[in-house]
Amino acid sequence: MSLLVLGLNHRTASLDVREKLTIEREQLSQALELLGDYAPQGVILSTCNRMEVYTYADERSAEGMGLPAYVGNFLSAMSGIPGHELREHLYQHHEDDCARHLFRVASGLDSMVVGERQILGQVRTAFSVASDTGSARGPLSGLFHQALRTARQVHRETNIGNHSRSVSQAAVQLARGILGGLSDRRVLVVGAGDAGRLVAQALADAGARRITVSNRTQWRAEELAKELGGVAAPFEDLALNLAEADVVISSTGSPGFVVDRGMVSAAMRGRDGRPLLLVDIAVPRDVDPSAAGLEGVEVYDIDSLQTLAETSRESIQDALQRSEEIVEERTRQFREWWDSLDVVPLIASIRTQAETIRRQEVAKTLSRTSGRWEGDPEELAAHLDAMTQALVKKLLHQPTRVLKENREAAFQKLARQILDFDGGSRRRGPQ
Repeated sequence: MSLLVLGLNHRTASLDVREKLTIEREQLSQALELLGDYAPQGVILSTCNRMEVYTYADERSAEGMGLPAYVGNFLSAMSGIPGHELREHLYQHHEDDCARHLFRVASGLDSMVVGERQILGQVRTAFSVASDTGSARGPLSGLFHQALRTARQVHRETNIGNHSRSVSQAAVQLARGILGGLSDRRVLVVGAGDAGRLVAQALADAGARRITVSNRTQWRAEELAKELGGVAAPFEDLALNLAEADVVISSTGSPGFVVDRGMVSAAMRGRDGRPLLLVDIAVPRDVDPSAAGLEGVEVYDIDSLQTLAETSRESIQDALQRSEEIVEERTRQFREWWDSLDVVPLIASIRTQAETIRRQEVAKTLSRTSGRWEGDPEELAAHLDAMTQALVKKLLHQPTRVLKENREAAFQKLARQILDFDGGSRRRGPQ
């Protein structure tokens, strides 16, 4: 097979690099269309902490086209980062390692927050969009189906997600630690999407009682504020609400800064020295990092939260071990399914061709004996048919068994060359 994942994450690339490669859900279809100029098919997984491209090409095509280089060119074209600069941040995994990596990612084992569940939904969305656009087919589709099954099994059979702290919770913990509590603080939440909702809930759980929600879509802000007993503020009044807040947690993911230095500078005037804490968990960033240079202003981005988001691995060691065992077993199952893709159509081709030859030879024999056979010709045809069927079955038994037991790619390739067979359609993914 020729499976490849090429990408970067929070371990290999800074936030400055990652935010240039971020693709929002609404942009995925367009990005996949561009990817089609570089690779036969693919799935793009873009989150706040990673950008990965999963691709598939048959071995001959992949070898001829240099698949990793082509996908790297796609990432460079999409981000505007020169290839020589981008390469130092990229990792790549092939074949079984690609499958294992995706299974770990979907299960939350490769996340900044080990065991977090949000990534499973992000993997499902990435695969769904790719499937709808025709960018994920055949083996690549089978790979992602298996990844989703793996993640569900990990969360069903282990408690790995029960002890993890989300990025949103880490942001709230940071704010509470710096301000010495949130019950009497004015908190402004910017963004009412999935991340914003998680932030708002974490704030409520932490005892914050004065929460204001601001979002470009007003009804979303009103809906979230109502759930929390807070208030919704028009997005165009963001500067005014910024001036009144003690802490701002932003998670819109807008392409440009939502809170710029000028806005923060204006907000600081007339606050009588009251400090302002800005926690930005969006990628690309919502808050201009240069605002940290203003007196009385503290700015934290998502990478600043990594230490707070980490869970003591000792406390979840048993769950981690079981999760990794599940990933390895699912990787083995995927490999077995993949190997069977070649042997099943090959065996079917052998049997089909053998049956064709058998019928032809029976017909020739009956033609030669026509008029010279004194018995019932139909009885002769039946005897010849039964005898040749049994003969073909016995002759194919051993080759079929050997093919099923030797599924290595090199062996399958040799068998096809000897028998001059071309396999048929591929089956659905592993169960």
